[in-house]
Amino acid sequence: MITNLWYVAEWSETVLDKPVKAKVLGQNLVLFRDLEGKVKCLADVCLHRGGSLSGGWVNKKRDCVVCPYHGWEYNGKGKCEKIPSEGDDFKVPPRFKVDAYPVEEKYGMIWVFMGDLEEEKRYPIPPLPEYDNPEWRGLKTEFTWKAEASRVVENGIDIAHASFVHPVFGYPSTAEDNYIDQVEKHEWWARSTNVMFPPQLKGGFLGWRNFIRKDKQETRVHPEWHLPGMIVRIKIDLREGWHIVMFDANTPVDEHTTRTFAWQFRTFFKQKMFDKGSMKRLKTILDEDATIVEDSNPYYLPETLANEVSVKSDKFMSTFRMARRKLIEEKGWQIDMDERDKHKGKKVLTIASPVRREAEQEGQGWVFEKMPTVAPIKGEGAKNEFEKDVEQLTTDSANSKDSFVV
Repeated sequence: MITNLWYVAEWSETVLDKPVKAKVLGQNLVLFRDLEGKVKCLADVCLHRGGSLSGGWVNKKRDCVVCPYHGWEYNGKGKCEKIPSEGDDFKVPPRFKVDAYPVEEKYGMIWVFMGDLEEEKRYPIPPLPEYDNPEWRGLKTEFTWKAEASRVVENGIDIAHASFVHPVFGYPSTAEDNYIDQVEKHEWWARSTNVMFPPQLKGGFLGWRNFIRKDKQETRVHPEWHLPGMIVRIKIDLREGWHIVMFDANTPVDEHTTRTFAWQFRTFFKQKMFDKGSMKRLKTILDEDATIVEDSNPYYLPETLANEVSVKSDKFMSTFRMARRKLIEEKGWQIDMDERDKHKGKKVLTIASPVRREAEQEGQGWVFEKMPTVAPIKGEGAKNEFEKDVEQLTTDSANSKDSFVV
């Protein structure tokens, strides 16, 4: 699990007048709206006796969430503003703060930045131009995986598996005909264009889906990954003017659970009567994927290629692996779960937030200790491991007519 990225914590419509509990990167959070309707996000634990703030309420002024245990009040920046047992004249010490995380509301989702990185250094929330665009019909849903988030992302951008896992997307007999036509890679996201030869679509009212495309008709599919939000975005060009876009935010609830907040958009048959069928087909695809991903071994996405082999159809997935590894090995943003678990049930550890970093720069103390992270690899060690994987990728794809892009 990686810090210093934006993640979707909840749907906007879920957070109304009462505090709401969320969980991201294994940490409990409390979400609440202030008087202006803006969502605030704090670590869901009171400094006093560990009460869960999400079990409390928002005060009358709607500027603080109130702990249900002893009534301590915390504002949107995590500062304790009131301790009822000490009286109205009591001056709360500056260090009485909990971590507060930046929040953005986009696409009907509440995005929380889980880290302490300065605003100008944060990777941006990915774009979703189809949202609120009248040319597209949008439907939202969610899905929970018993799997690690990086495994879920890799599955989403792996086009080769479609011929075997998803009958609606491919034939095993055409697996060798499908190919990656182009890869565009950036620091925190990448996009590819794939040519596939899927079966004829079937079903729909009076069999209308049969007319969308012919059997094994050349179809272009454009998967993307984005590190912020652990996003998988897939655009499918069914025919001229007929497109589908799937936008999945894959939130690591913890190392064993991924909650997918998903939007599906289409440019055709935008009437409501067609929504039920669209959602049913999407649910079928997610179930087919979950059957495979949840049984994958090893459980976590391998950090190197030492015990795996790769081929030309894996070159787009490799862009995600390499970008993710840079966050771990060069930046040191991966949570050290072994170290964290040594303190489980014994002390509170919270992911460092911008308000904590600012307080520490001013010489103020902090009550809760930082969530430990894995130290980055320095110098030639990191470079050598990276070069070994590039060499392995190249070797595994030596017989391919395509160059292997990393």
